[in-house]
Amino acid sequence: MHSWLRSPKLLKYLIGQHIVNGVSVAAGVAAVSLVGASILGFAAAQPMTLGAIAGSVSDFPAPWPVKGRTLAVGFALSIVSTTTIGFAGGSTIGLILAFGVFGFIAGIVTGFGRWALALNAQILIPAVFMLGLPPMGAAERLHAEALYVVGGLVYIGLSLGISALVEANDRRLAASECFRELAAYLDAIARFGDRNLELSQIYGAGLRQQAALSEQLQSARALLLYKGRLGSERMRLAATIGVMLDAFDALVATLSDAPRLRSLTPAKILNQRIGVLLKAGALDLRGLSLSLLAHEAPRLPPDHQIAFEAVQREAERLVALPEIADPDKAAVVATVRRLGAARDHVLRLERILTDDEEARVAIAAVHLAAFRPLRSFDPELLWPHLEPGSPSFRYATRLALAMMSGGVIAAGLGYAGHGNWVLLTIAVILRPSFGLTKQRRNDRLIGTLIGCGLASVMVAYTPLGGLMALQIAALALTHSFVRLDYRLASTGASVMALLTLHLVSPGEPAAALERLADTLVGAAIAHLFNHFWPSWELAAAPGIVKRLLKRAANFATVALDPQAPAQDYRLARKDLIEAVAAAADAAARMDGEPPAARGGTEEMAAMLIAASVFASCVSAARLDLQATESVAELRARAWAAARFTGKPAAADDDASTADLRQAVEGLVAAADAFTVAARSA
Repeated sequence: MHSWLRSPKLLKYLIGQHIVNGVSVAAGVAAVSLVGASILGFAAAQPMTLGAIAGSVSDFPAPWPVKGRTLAVGFALSIVSTTTIGFAGGSTIGLILAFGVFGFIAGIVTGFGRWALALNAQILIPAVFMLGLPPMGAAERLHAEALYVVGGLVYIGLSLGISALVEANDRRLAASECFRELAAYLDAIARFGDRNLELSQIYGAGLRQQAALSEQLQSARALLLYKGRLGSERMRLAATIGVMLDAFDALVATLSDAPRLRSLTPAKILNQRIGVLLKAGALDLRGLSLSLLAHEAPRLPPDHQIAFEAVQREAERLVALPEIADPDKAAVVATVRRLGAARDHVLRLERILTDDEEARVAIAAVHLAAFRPLRSFDPELLWPHLEPGSPSFRYATRLALAMMSGGVIAAGLGYAGHGNWVLLTIAVILRPSFGLTKQRRNDRLIGTLIGCGLASVMVAYTPLGGLMALQIAALALTHSFVRLDYRLASTGASVMALLTLHLVSPGEPAAALERLADTLVGAAIAHLFNHFWPSWELAAAPGIVKRLLKRAANFATVALDPQAPAQDYRLARKDLIEAVAAAADAAARMDGEPPAARGGTEEMAAMLIAASVFASCVSAARLDLQATESVAELRARAWAAARFTGKPAAADDDASTADLRQAVEGLVAAADAFTVAARSA
């Protein structure tokens, strides 16, 4: 494999759905812009271009029927906001109130879920863009709004057409990115044998990567499991998701004895070889992810078995040593067996990607619709969020007040000249969580500074045709990285906006310094309102704990039942992975909050580690049950289920189940400690 392909971060930045999506969006906007300019002239066609940009705000990879509904709903909301705010422009008070109303609506729609953040942006950002148009009367404003609608509708039509053309490519990219995230998880846990690192660091890295894998799996399920007939390729790709999770399951099980082997001095070489094996496996998965994109019949690298054979030889040597205790020998044997199971699943991935029958067998007992993520626009879903305790309600209030404050300042600065940039900065920085807003503020400032510098050089030395090409390239950059790297996206957005302003009025002097000053003003307002009526992550602690323990109890009950259907186990595993990922995400957001609001962080970290240990022990017990259904394991199953439900359980002192019992007790105790710490903070 080429050396540059060994960089996970470089692969993630350069190859993925975000690149295809960004280029597709830029191509659609460019087509609308060019057609409009050829008919009306460049300046007169600007409302059409703004309509196309508005239509693209929520344009992200999804099956085209889902994308069509999302684009239609989002653009309809943008039409209402741009029309209302546009015609309220004659009254400063009316305009400020309009921004308050639509700021609240944009905030409350996040109650639909994380995906609705795109709707949030689609309500506010186009309205701010339209304020940048020159002053005009009612008839001219109506004409501009009509062009805006035409531009957006034409873009949506083009986008759906492009989506249909690249749908197969999107599905392959989604599966490929899942392989890469699993490879990153392998890299994270490969450091278990490194005694220079604290166990908490290694568990933390694994949990963060598990959360990233969970998010990517959600995206892949949306594309691969959408209702409709499963064609040959879609069936194969859908089957890889389940088998990949089986491999992940075996890897998690491997960690159940990792701390024991880490502390075993004679196992130093074995730990090193396991680390090499996991890193080699990560490289193999990245190679398979690229092969999936480049070849009809993807293949693993030919030398993938060498590292595993080295682990087997070292394990045999250790087991033969008389000074190694029997429990330690059992841990060595079990670890190698679980690594072998993970390797078998990875090898099966290669077969599934090239063999329809193998894929059909893999998903024969699975009802795929149960795993499909749902996206609903039912307004009734927002009713529970219309009360003061809801994080969405508080965010909506903060956003409304911030936009109104920005409107007051914008009125003083002049909307077209500076005020729209102040409002735009507030709209893109202020997020539902305190930590994310703080990070966005920093990224926005740095990105704007870089973007202003680049745009100034471009305007000074690039001819008009070149500036138009750079404008579209900046749009592609912005849309590609808006979710992956907001600093980079903000740089592209600043370049795009400044070039657009220059192309509308080429005779005007460059506005880079003014835009930087406007960004500072908008960032200051967003920072101020970020402290107003916040929803600290700690307030959600009881819900986090309840959800995690409920999912853990179900996982233990199903996983340790030899008669449980494969469908039930896969659903229980998915639910637990998502619950742990949600808790890890909450912990990451909590790190960005003020110290006074971060009570219980140590207890939360301990709970996440306990959840990881619990999952590894249960997964290991399940694999052992599949090998031999021992009486001790069956007693452990009943004990684990009873411990979560609070029912009395019979005493069980069998040493073979001690690790499982301790893992269950550890998770319950850690959850209780976090709950107490959260309540007392």
